[in-house]
Amino acid sequence: MHVTLRQLRVALAVAHHGSFRRAAEEMHLSQPALSSSVAELEATLGVSLFDRTSRMVRVTSVGGPFLDALRRSITDLDMIVREVGTIAQSKRGRVVVSSVASAAGTLMSEVWKRVAERFPQIELDIRDDVATNVANVVRFGEADFGITAQSTSLSEELVFETLLKEKYSLVCTKEHRFASKRRVTWSDLSGEILIGFTPTAGAYAQINNQTLKSDVRFARILQMSQLSTVHAMAEASIGITILPHTALPVPDHPTLVSRPLCGPTLMRTLGVLRRRDHSLSPAALAVRELLQEVVAKTIE
Repeated sequence: MHVTLRQLRVALAVAHHGSFRRAAEEMHLSQPALSSSVAELEATLGVSLFDRTSRMVRVTSVGGPFLDALRRSITDLDMIVREVGTIAQSKRGRVVVSSVASAAGTLMSEVWKRVAERFPQIELDIRDDVATNVANVVRFGEADFGITAQSTSLSEELVFETLLKEKYSLVCTKEHRFASKRRVTWSDLSGEILIGFTPTAGAYAQINNQTLKSDVRFARILQMSQLSTVHAMAEASIGITILPHTALPVPDHPTLVSRPLCGPTLMRTLGVLRRRDHSLSPAALAVRELLQEVVAKTIE
């Protein structure tokens, strides 16, 4: 049995008006099209819903109970649709975003401000973490989406959507020998102490691979898991570090400076990570849209 919602609404309009002509006007149909719709519904149900004469239309004894029950069902359906629409438009609820520290401190801090201004009914929970943990948190459904660097080992359960591509730069103190250079090459780095990241960080593999390709021989490599620790150790003149654009110290930092790192230029792709089989809620979609706004402003 195949009955369409439109056929049911047409039947209710006829019953309400007691007229095919007035029902056709309400439904924005020609009278023949409306009559055909009612006839198809009756044929599918196997009963006559209306007795028709040249002067009036009357609901049959079988059609009366059916149309009464249908009216209640359509009213309930319309209410459910309105409620869903209200939720979508109001954009309310809790949104959890797991992010690598570099994006959490720059991009997501600005997103948080915009959410507070535009969608005060959204509770935004930002969790900074290392790249491998971001992927796991999203995969197990503990976050609506994540922000992390693109990886070649992405699980099939996850989808990566690019936000931006950014260059890596060298960061050192203003007193370091590199501070006087306009740019630094990978070959210049040999003999330095590198304040790097642990293998759980997204930047680890990229920097390590490029170090091997460029045959850079660091005097020592220190592995840190937190970006704040990397910054602090660089400020203490313990060594130099290599960071993507979103992780760089502010331009007017009192202690640190950044210089372009070339020969070759190393790039990182930052993006949104989400589960393939989960649709984002209206609130989460609103947060992601604001994130895209912030990114667009960042790369202008």
